Amino acid sequence: MLPSLRKNPMDSTVRGQKNNKMDIPVSLILSYAAFSFFGFYQKLHIKNFRGASQAFLLTLNLFTLAATVFGVGFLLYYGYKVSWVQAVILFGVAFAIKFIWFPIEAKLGLRDSYFMFSLAGFVIMPVCAYFMWVTLP
Repeated sequence: MLPSLRKNPMDSTVRGQKNNKMDIPVSLILSYAAFSFFGFYQKLHIKNFRGASQAFLLTLNLFTLAATVFGVGFLLYYGYKVSWVQAVILFGVAFAIKFIWFPIEAKLGLRDSYFMFSLAGFVIMPVCAYFMWVTLP
């Protein structure tokens, strides 16, 4: 390989190629996992909605739709810009965290408190989205 094709002499990555290191920032893992976690509870809240306010249900639906589009779009963009493998790992870690959380939730008796997590998501999800966004290259 010609040295002129390298970014710098000490780097083994060729210009135009993605870096294949598995160094997903911890802040991204935590923010994406929290974003996914609260998004799940908002979808559950919609499914079990028993409130009288149709305006709130509409707000919840629109917020959840926007969050879902952002979450999927983020993974696709992250996979395209950084690494598809890292995007899949990020999704898998978030899924695993939720999978581990559900038995804990059951033991703590929080099954019927999904609406509290859903409401907290209105504040926490945009914060998580911001921290996800700033990790993008």
